[in-house]
Amino acid sequence: MVANLLNMIEKILLAHSDSDTKTVSPGDIVNVSVDRVMLLDIAGLHPELINNPPKEAFDRSKLAIIFDHFAPAPNIEMAIGTSKIRKLAHKLGVNDFYDYGRAGISHAFAAERGWLLPGRIIANTDSHSIAAGAYNMLSRGLGTPELLQVICTGRTWFIVGETVNIELNGSMQSPTESKDVFLKLAGEIGDLPNENIEFSGEGIGQMTMDQRSVVSTMCAELSVEFAIFPYDKVLKSYLKNRAESYFRPVRPDEHTEYSRYYSFDMRDIPPMVALPDSVSRNTKPVSELGNIPVDQCVIGSCANGRIEDLESAARILKGRKVHRDTRLIVTPATPEIYRNAERLGYIGEIIDAGGMVTNPTCGSCMGGHMGILADGETAITSTTRNFRGRMGSREAKIYMASSATVAASAIKGYVADPSEFLGGAFS
Repeated sequence: MVANLLNMIEKILLAHSDSDTKTVSPGDIVNVSVDRVMLLDIAGLHPELINNPPKEAFDRSKLAIIFDHFAPAPNIEMAIGTSKIRKLAHKLGVNDFYDYGRAGISHAFAAERGWLLPGRIIANTDSHSIAAGAYNMLSRGLGTPELLQVICTGRTWFIVGETVNIELNGSMQSPTESKDVFLKLAGEIGDLPNENIEFSGEGIGQMTMDQRSVVSTMCAELSVEFAIFPYDKVLKSYLKNRAESYFRPVRPDEHTEYSRYYSFDMRDIPPMVALPDSVSRNTKPVSELGNIPVDQCVIGSCANGRIEDLESAARILKGRKVHRDTRLIVTPATPEIYRNAERLGYIGEIIDAGGMVTNPTCGSCMGGHMGILADGETAITSTTRNFRGRMGSREAKIYMASSATVAASAIKGYVADPSEFLGGAFS
């Protein structure tokens, strides 16, 4: 009997399964062990955690508690919740506890710490935990009650979904960024609920880890379970002297079949924008949009608070000023990114142009603080979501684009094509 051919996602699930089975298939429920657990400050808003906290952790060396969504606490309710989490961290004897100013956004920070390693499974409550797929591993958002039992047992479960293959070829041409690549495929492919994505293609070798992380993070907006990139020399180099332990990369079996196949040439993708209220099948080239005035421009989040985003913004803003009728908020994802951006002069360029640089936090991305939108306002953002009410008022409009496009829009005062400032293939 010929063994089933497995893709990368199926291999990782099988390797972590507590069953004696030799294979997995779409539709299977797989009980798995996890390699690490991350509990975030936002869990302090859930009565499941506050009223019935875990008595002990399955392995406190594998548990990290990170304050990232509401850092620092913007209201009394959050202050009370985080106070209780601090006490829980002490009670459980958690060494990897990161309060305000010590971590930044969990996904980016976990990568810096060398926790995101090929072949692993990490449990996290945040819906953008899918970001870990850039590192040839699996993670997805879990509900707080589920995460509490994972903290106690070190185990969870997943349903094996169908997997599509997205081939990325060529290399991005300035001023296109990886956010544009995602917006292009989101506009054409649409939602893939309960399915998975595996990326392939020679173009991946031209992508940095920051660029891959943007794409994998944003795949949460397509309703997929997992989105994974292959292991290659770029990832190998990134993990050198960074990985916290030995790891085992995964590759799909040769001739593995996927439910569907898509192919994109990144050389042909121009700066893109998602129109308000959704991303799936709701994108178009920035050049086709027209001059839509914007009140607020935001660069940041787990997807686009990276050093490459700050560099892109600084390059466009240098020697220019933010439009008098527009606000620019820039949020680095971690203290390390903030320090590097400051050392390289990016922070100064942003401030000199009239932009505001905040501490590392999820901030305005999730409408918690650091720049909430008012009724009738329009924003353009390089953060992760643009559904109605995401960043404040339900009467506000949110356009989503790359950090370059957001920076260009901040100068112009309307949704603007960065080609005007950076030139390149689409100018």
